[in-house]
Amino acid sequence: MHVYIYDTFVSDKKHVNTVTRIETRITDLGLNGKIVRMGLISSVSNAIENEIKKGANTIIAVGDNQILNQAVNAMAQLLTRESIGKSVPLGFIPIGKKDLLIADLLGVGNSKPACDILSQRRIETLDLGQANSNYFLFSATVPTEHTTIEIDENYSIEIKKPGEIEVVNLPVGFTLPQTAKIDPTDGSLELVIKTRQGKKYLSGKQEEENQSVFTFNKLRVINKKYPIILDGVKKLTAPVDIQIAPVKINLIIGKDRKF
Repeated sequence: MHVYIYDTFVSDKKHVNTVTRIETRITDLGLNGKIVRMGLISSVSNAIENEIKKGANTIIAVGDNQILNQAVNAMAQLLTRESIGKSVPLGFIPIGKKDLLIADLLGVGNSKPACDILSQRRIETLDLGQANSNYFLFSATVPTEHTTIEIDENYSIEIKKPGEIEVVNLPVGFTLPQTAKIDPTDGSLELVIKTRQGKKYLSGKQEEENQSVFTFNKLRVINKKYPIILDGVKKLTAPVDIQIAPVKINLIIGKDRKF
């Protein structure tokens, strides 16, 4: 049974036509199933756990990156806690314009081709990052300002230049050095430190970005001012311990995925 987890904003009037087209296409493809509409006090985690225990064989997050991140966390925590739902894949139907980069990376596109991709059922088993008791599919980020990183309990780094620190499983929205080979199936995460410095060029001034990429087993991020942000949506207060998660996620992707 397919179970569709609708984010709260999906019921807004401006999305009525999009949702109607999605539901029509799903029916045409023979993929219709149960729709679970999230409310302001609803728990995505409880909804997914209940549906998997009832026999759901596919979970589909419908909405933006917020619902995708919540679904990833719900399924990972369920696997960690009870080891059920191991074979249940997660699909994604994006609605709105905020997360097109993520949809493009997964080869899903917009809401219309996403339905067809569900029917093709191309499944990839991907690593997850773990930050304390939370999980992320793409990255964990924090500004360099006020940040100290303790790597593998052996040494620490404090960056003085302005920039951003990312722990990457799947790179979204930025270009890495050609020497950096990030693979979300290799059982490891990469630490990317990006710093900016002004550089005089002709009569003006432009920012030059430097990037350094490290591999690690475990790191601790300490920042008393800024939170660590998972997948662009979830904020965690430091200190945060980050490592590769002991569980993986089965994700439905398109043939044009960018990884």
